[in-house]
Amino acid sequence: MKQFIAICGLLSTLIVGMPAVAQDFQGKQIKLMVGAPPGGGYDAYARLLAQHMGRNIPGQPTFIVQNMPGAASISLVNHLMTAAPRDGTVIGAVFNLVATNPLLFPAHAKYDSRELTWIGSTLRETYVGIARGDAFVSSLADVMNKEVVVAGSTGATNSFPSFANAVLGTKFKVIVGYPGTRDGMLAVERKEVNGLVGTTYASVQATAKHDITSGAIKYFVQFGVRKHPDIPNVSWIYDYAQTPDQRSAMDLMFAAQEFGRPYILPPGVPAPVVAMLRDAFDKTMKDERFLADAGRLSLDIDPLQGKDIAPLIDNIYSTPQHVVDSVKLIVGDVP
Repeated sequence: MKQFIAICGLLSTLIVGMPAVAQDFQGKQIKLMVGAPPGGGYDAYARLLAQHMGRNIPGQPTFIVQNMPGAASISLVNHLMTAAPRDGTVIGAVFNLVATNPLLFPAHAKYDSRELTWIGSTLRETYVGIARGDAFVSSLADVMNKEVVVAGSTGATNSFPSFANAVLGTKFKVIVGYPGTRDGMLAVERKEVNGLVGTTYASVQATAKHDITSGAIKYFVQFGVRKHPDIPNVSWIYDYAQTPDQRSAMDLMFAAQEFGRPYILPPGVPAPVVAMLRDAFDKTMKDERFLADAGRLSLDIDPLQGKDIAPLIDNIYSTPQHVVDSVKLIVGDVP
């Protein structure tokens, strides 16, 4: 009986809270902050969402987009944790690796990703390695025998090739220091490097689809807990795992890709506001105008609801400590 009363009280709070939420957001702006530089895939998805999500929010607030790149979205997450208002007027579009960074880079990611509020994700993500069309590399097996020079910016473009080197014995040479993935792609185009490892399939399709079609660049490896259905013949890193520990290490590195384009709130946002924003996000993912614009921009949409992300975060935090420690040694101290 007590449980029934508690549930009724919660529902009553949410129902009563919704008109107040509408009033609070009418005439307001929501700042959508992007933890990546302008021009890349994360930025493209965030700007598309900003164009459409407002009309699904009571009060129909306007959205503005602000980029805050740095340390693989850690700078933005730290801002959300410490400085952003906790009223729903600031949303973060972050790298999915913010989920694992506190485990792998605790000196930099000084937060617990279980404390973040997850609104949802626009895409289940697959990361890839691309190479110039005239480069010798065509699969991960080729990198076992000959050095492949790749551009490193932040996040996965540094950690994924380093991880493959340590776990599988590949011979990637990472040239670090590129400001972002877009700059790494330009380095491939200028023939400064052979390729780029640790960008996303969606980003390549959104920003360089013509180069793939023309053969100027090509996919040669994919990373993820499952193969992407559009590139089934591209080599898959799990095919090279030979031991349980190798597979466990891969699970830790790649599990967050199940929510590849996540949107988060700071902790402490009131429950009615969280419920409203999650509902608006879910409606936007089914919105015909949103989906039509995504199609025109070649942006794949494969959403995951915010309520389904939290269990995945808990699973990441349950990784055995010896596996976490081994992966930390591989990826180093800087995300």
